Amino acid sequence: MSGVEKPNNIRSVLQETLKPLKSKIAIATSGGIDSASLVMAARDLDKKQTVVSFTFDDFESHDFKSARLLAMHYNIDFLPVLLPSDQNEIVKTVHYLIKEIKCKKKSAIECMFPFVYLLKVLKKKKIDTLVTGLAADGHFGLSKKAMIHYAKDDKKFKQLRQEYFSTYESAHIIRLYKLCHKYEIGLFNPYFHPWVFDLWIDKNWQELNKPRQKEAIKKYFPELDKFKIKPHTNLQLGDSKIAQRVGSAVVSKYKPYAKSPVGIYNRIAKGIYA
Repeated sequence: MSGVEKPNNIRSVLQETLKPLKSKIAIATSGGIDSASLVMAARDLDKKQTVVSFTFDDFESHDFKSARLLAMHYNIDFLPVLLPSDQNEIVKTVHYLIKEIKCKKKSAIECMFPFVYLLKVLKKKKIDTLVTGLAADGHFGLSKKAMIHYAKDDKKFKQLRQEYFSTYESAHIIRLYKLCHKYEIGLFNPYFHPWVFDLWIDKNWQELNKPRQKEAIKKYFPELDKFKIKPHTNLQLGDSKIAQRVGSAVVSKYKPYAKSPVGIYNRIAKGIYA
């Protein structure tokens, strides 16, 4: 994008970052404002896109239903990804993520779990580029810790974001790159783009999040207001049940030798549990 004047609002920035993508793209969508804004920006450009979302094979999560509704409303192709509820299959995938993708943290294992199955589906459908809203949360400081310690201190809030966007370890993006490489699928994360960072780094917490969480996005995508976008929740939490089911599967497999998922993940990493 050399020679292109930097846009001054998030909708225009997302449009510019998506423009170079030539192939058919899949946008991983939860129905939250981050991924929904990417769907709208791609639609602005008449990109050939598919909305892809995951849920377990024995129930439909709120995120999944919201993503499907968004796609249906705008007549965009929707691709469902069904995650296995079978505990043996879950445990097998956990081993793969720890041993092959080198996921170490509990949150990394839980966050990457659905992408294993999502990428398999994209590969089968011959879609070679995945777009995600990962790292968007890093701009807004919406964790409990951030809201307590940084929301009212502009200097600390700026430092927090500078540190977050200085490494691909944030939002486990480096793990997803590795996973995508295994499936020969390109990965693009517009909210990690330096133009988005530059757009907001000098804004304080209130400017980004008032009167609504992530107001800096929502005010530029007013057409999404009718969908009653849910407040921020990490993808593995909430009614996705990913953290709950992955943890339950490994504890069930290895009890009574280990009682916590973290202890089991550490033992798998050390080769104690083959």
